[in-house]
Amino acid sequence: MPNNENKGNKGKPTKTRRQPFKLKPNETIDYKQVDILLSFSTEHGKIKSRRSTNLTLKQQRQLSKAIKRARYLHLLPFVTSVEN
Repeated sequence: MPNNENKGNKGKPTKTRRQPFKLKPNETIDYKQVDILLSFSTEHGKIKSRRSTNLTLKQQRQLSKAIKRARYLHLLPFVTSVEN
């Protein structure tokens, strides 16, 4: 058996993970960039997880700090109401 085979997927093609949000490595996230911050939060106002945003740990920390600062300054809502 060749070394490059994976026993876990048993010959099935693997699905490549989408990169929904792309940030450059040297790009910083600022609390004043409300349109970018809204794309990283859910419709209920929660911060999306690092797994779903595919950000690095450093970028995710910057993101959460920026969202919390924007909420404190009332640039972003803490909670949004979703009507049924």
